Amino acid sequence: MHALDSCMMKRALPPLLAVRAFEAAARHMSFSRAADELNVTQSAVSRQIKVLEDFLGQALFVRMTRRVELTPYGHTFHAAATAGLDIIAKATAQARPQARSLLKISLPQSLASLWLMPRLSSFTETYPHIDVRVFTSMHPADFAHEDIDVAIRLGRLPGKRYTRLQPRVPHELVRDWQGVSAFYLWDEVLTPVLSRKLLSQSAPLRTPADLQHYKLLHVALRPDAWTDWFRTQGVAYRGGDSMEFGHFFMTLEATRRCSGVALAPKLFIDHMESHDELVCPFPSEIKSAGEYYFLCRESQANEKNIRLFRKWLLAQGDQHRSETASRSGG
Repeated sequence: MHALDSCMMKRALPPLLAVRAFEAAARHMSFSRAADELNVTQSAVSRQIKVLEDFLGQALFVRMTRRVELTPYGHTFHAAATAGLDIIAKATAQARPQARSLLKISLPQSLASLWLMPRLSSFTETYPHIDVRVFTSMHPADFAHEDIDVAIRLGRLPGKRYTRLQPRVPHELVRDWQGVSAFYLWDEVLTPVLSRKLLSQSAPLRTPADLQHYKLLHVALRPDAWTDWFRTQGVAYRGGDSMEFGHFFMTLEATRRCSGVALAPKLFIDHMESHDELVCPFPSEIKSAGEYYFLCRESQANEKNIRLFRKWLLAQGDQHRSETASRSGG
C-alpha cells in the first residue's frame, strides 16, 4: 500500500470506550444508569465522556444538579454513535452466529408470571444460543431510554376504533411511537372466575346479575373492569362488597383461596396450575378495547433473535386457541 493511500484511509476516530460510555449515558440520560449497564463506576463513565468531549472539542452534555441534557451537538453525535455501534453489533453477530446473544424482554408482571415463565423453557431449549432476560413493568414501553429489545404490552393501537360495549383498557403501549414497530399478538377477553368450592357453598349463579351477591375482586389498574363487564351483560353494576389487588395474578390467587370472584383474562386462567379448581360461570367472548402487542425498535424488527421470539409467541398463541377450542368441544 502506498503512503498516500494509507494517509487517505486514516480516520480521525475517538476512543471506542468513550463512545460506548457516551451512547449509554445519552440513551439513559443518566451517568449512573449508564454505569450500571456497562458494569463500571459512575466516575468512570464521567471520565470517558470528558475524554470524548476533549477529543471532539465540543460539550456533549449540559450538566445540572440532578440531571443531564444533551447539547445540540450532543444530539447529533448521539445519533451517529448509535448508528455506528448498531452497524458494528450487526457485523459482529454475523461473524459469530453461534455465539450466545442477549434478548431483553419487558412485559407486565401477571403476563410474565401466569403465561410466559411457565412456557419460556420451550423457547430457550429450541434456541439455546439466545440468553433471555425478562423484566416486568406496567409502564408504557420507552425504547428511547430503556435498555430492552422487546416489549409486550396491552393497550389501544393509535387510530384503531373500538365499540362502547368493549371493556376499557386504560394502558398506553409506548411513551413515544417514533421509531417503534408494533405487531399484534392476542386479544384480551375478560371473564368472571371463582373457585368451585366457593360456588358450592354460596348463593347460586343463574344470571350475571347474581354475581353481585359475591365479593368481587378488583385490579387497581383496571378500576372500571367490572362496571364495563356488567354493562356488556346488560346489568347495572351497583357496587358492594369488594377487595382490590395490584395485579391479576394476585386476584387469581385470592380467587383460588375462595376470597371472591375475579374478572381476569382468559389467557391467564387457562394456564394456571390450579385451573381445574376454578370455574367460569358466565364465559365471555367480548374482546376488550385493546390488545396485546409485540413492540420493538423499527431498526431492530428484522434482527434474527427478535424475529424468532415473535414467531414463537405467535405459535404459542395459536396453540392456546387450539387447546381452548378442544376443551370447549369446538
